[in-house]
Amino acid sequence: MNARQAVGRHGETVATRALEEQGWEVLDRNWRCARGELDIVARDGETAVAVEVKTRRSTVAGSALEAVTTDKVARLRRLLATWLAQQPETFAHARVDVIAVTLPAAGAARIEHLRGIE
Repeated sequence: MNARQAVGRHGETVATRALEEQGWEVLDRNWRCARGELDIVARDGETAVAVEVKTRRSTVAGSALEAVTTDKVARLRRLLATWLAQQPETFAHARVDVIAVTLPAAGAARIEHLRGIE
């Protein structure tokens, strides 16, 4: 695993912990199929949520949230539909969220959670 992958993996762990602290149930991490990957799939009440995690060490190259384009959101929606089709359980709702994790040189990670991105 290279340094970039390690930063991404750490960000996903931080995001997972944050979701669990909010009472969410994490159902899958790094779920893959032929068309791509979902970082986290979680349950928020009756809603299945695909959570895209973007991790940065700084905002010099732009915000982590800026890295999530409309094409990326469309792909995440398709992947979530595929994930849902494979589950024995049904959900009342489904949505895509983004969690931006910033890892400063010192101190705790900063988390920004955008719910229901379009």
